[in-house]
Order: sequence, then C-alpha cells, then structure tokens
Amino acid sequence: MKISCVQICRTLHATGEVEALTICFINAYINGANEQRASEIAAEIFTDTPISISSDVVPEMQEYERTETTVVNSYVRPEVASYVSNLQAALDEKMGPDTQLSILRSDGGLASARASAESPVNMLMSGPAGGVSGAIYFCSRAGYDNILTCDMGGTSTDVALIQNSRARVRRETIVADVRVRAPSVDVRTVGAGGGSIAFVPELTKALRVGPESAGAVPGPACYMKGGVQPTVCDANVVLGYLPSDVQLGGKMEINREASVAAVQSVADAMGIDLMAAAEGIVKIANESMFGALRLVSVEQGYDPRDFALVGFGGAGPLHANALGVLTDAWPVIIPPGPGVLCAYGDATTQVQDEAARTYLTMAGDLSDENLTADLMELQVRAGDALLKDNIPASEHEISYQADLRYAGQAFQITIDFTEAELNGEGCCPVNRPV
Repeated sequence: MKISCVQICRTLHATGEVEALTICFINAYINGANEQRASEIAAEIFTDTPISISSDVVPEMQEYERTETTVVNSYVRPEVASYVSNLQAALDEKMGPDTQLSILRSDGGLASARASAESPVNMLMSGPAGGVSGAIYFCSRAGYDNILTCDMGGTSTDVALIQNSRARVRRETIVADVRVRAPSVDVRTVGAGGGSIAFVPELTKALRVGPESAGAVPGPACYMKGGVQPTVCDANVVLGYLPSDVQLGGKMEINREASVAAVQSVADAMGIDLMAAAEGIVKIANESMFGALRLVSVEQGYDPRDFALVGFGGAGPLHANALGVLTDAWPVIIPPGPGVLCAYGDATTQVQDEAARTYLTMAGDLSDENLTADLMELQVRAGDALLKDNIPASEHEISYQADLRYAGQAFQITIDFTEAELNGEGCCPVNRPV
C-alpha cells in the first residue's frame, strides 16, 4: 500500500502535537529535489511549523548521521527561533530597526539571526568557540599565532590548540551523548573548574577533585551562599592566590574562614595539614587540565613548547602559570578582561556560512573541470546565504577544504586548498609529490 506525502502530513497534522518537522530521504545528499518538494507540500499543511530537510542542514552521505543532525536541528529549532525573534524585537525597540543581531556558531564564525533560527544545530558549542575566537584576536595582536587556550570556569575547563591564528575545527559536534554532523572548534572539556568539589573516599583515602561541582548555588564555601564542601576556589583562597581582602566585582566579599573550614575537612580526612591539603587540591585540578592540554597538543602531534598558553575565563588566570610550567609553553598570556573573553570573541569574529557536497569516487578519477564547476556552485550557495543577510559580494572571503580518506578507511583528513592551487597544480593533493 502506497501512502502519499500529503496523507502522511495530514495524519501528523491531525494529532495537533507536531512542533517541528524533519524530512530526510536516504539519497538526498546526491539530489535534494525530492526533499525540497516534500517540504513544499508539508509547508502547505503545517503553515506555522518549522520544517528542516537534511539536504539543507547537512547535504552529506551517511544517512544515520545526516538524519540525527537534522532531527537535532528540528528539536531545538522552535525554542531557538522564539528566543532569537524575541531578542531581535527587544534590540529593535531599544536600539532601532537597523540593528542587526548576529550569534556565534560552533566553528567560531557568526550567523545572522535568520540563519541562527533556521539552523540552530550549528550553535550547540558557541560558548567555548567564543573564547577561542577572542584568544585568537588578542594573541595575534601580541605577536603570537600559535597558542594553547585554557578557559576555566566554575564547573569545567575547555582547552584548544590554535596554529597560525586558526583554530582546529572538527566536522562534528558532540554534546553529551549526541554526535551531530556540524562543524565546531576542536575544544576538549574536563570537569575541573573553580567550583569542582574535593573529597576523600573512605575506601582509598586518596584525594579526588571533581567532576561534581558546587555550581553557582550553593557554590564554594567562601561565597557564603550555602556551600560547605571544599572546592578548587576555596583551596585558592586558603593559599592566598585568591585574596580575601578584596571584593569580587567591587561588591562580592570572600570569606576566608569558610574556605579554611571546608578545606580543613580534607586535611583531617587525609591526616595532613591545611596548606598541604589546599595545595593538593590545586595540583590535582592542574593535572586534570594538563591532561586535556595534552589531548589537543601531544596526542595530535604538536609540541606544547612551540606554543604560548593563554588563560582566561573566571578562574583561568589563577592556574595559567602552573599549566605553563607543566606544559613548558611560553609565554603565559592573560588577556584584558579574561572573564569576558568569550564576548570579545563574539565581537571580533566574522559572519560566515558554508556549503558542502559528497563525492563517492577515487581522487584520481575526479577531473579538475568537474571539481572546479562544483566548487563554483558551492561558492554561489554559500555566498547566497550571506547575500540574504545584506552582506555584499565584494566583502566575501572564500576558502576551500576537502575531507579525504584512503580507500577502505572510514576516517577523513581535512585538507585546505586554494583556487590558485587547484588551477595550477590539479585537484588531488594526495597525488602531489611531497
């Protein structure tokens, strides 16, 4: 029995429970015309429901990953679209109708309000990406193009590697147990933050720090918001790294006695003195962050000694020098306003968009003429997205990447190339002499 697209849409619409609709056909990465037509039919029935189609969201092979990515996009789209619309309306009211809202993408570029509402899957890791963009902005102006970033907040620390003022970008985004095919800055996260709780298990009597966090409420003991468990922040207060004779932000007082009482519980459990316990807490947190830095440097074939290290976030500057010693990175850089560097990144990066196409062929069988024609088509598609946001073609900058893999392998290597290289040397970097 055949069921038409119209019948399916009417049946779903009759339930009155559809908040967003996802359309994904198995071969749409080759030709998205059928998906587009299905979307047009659905739009006539679901007049006020956002519709996401896989050939727009991620026109790439592997139907499971493509479907998952499109479903995630649909899942968050109603809430994000409402938020973006309300935010734009508030900006228009306060700053005038000519105000243009841009939101950071996971890959470190900006997206317009329109693009953000249509493809929110590209913004899942926008927070960490902002810090990386801000670090690039400040460090490049200080003359350092190769840096390791350490963004330490209250619950976790994000680290990344930047080479030649460009962050490494993965072709996927991972949030909890969800893995979607959307580009994101290659940021690794560990559960070591200012609010990470230190404890001593009864069985081993070995000091542990994190990943459980005291959060903002009840928070570290020294904040006097109800927290009584010892945290990394409290250890820093005990050691004097975070002075208790100043007010945070000019208003918030630090209670050293509360930190001493909290850290003393660790000291008593281990049979050591107060300062040794506080130092142990800080050292374990540092080792955890050091391990994350090794993931983005040593395990990727990079020597940390060839990079500067920049510490930011609410707690990053407190630990940056110790991490510089552990990694041998030099110099250690603390940017101005380290607690708001992510916001600096939002303000200093550029609007961008991308278009992709999948080839199932050997590189040697792909002609330069066909590839050039397809690249021009992709360039037009990506450029049209910027033109919709009133960015003239004269201001567009174009870059190309190819995800290549050897026959029989499932993992890709991303290769950057230019139009000049393509025209002058051929389309196949893997066939060029080394």
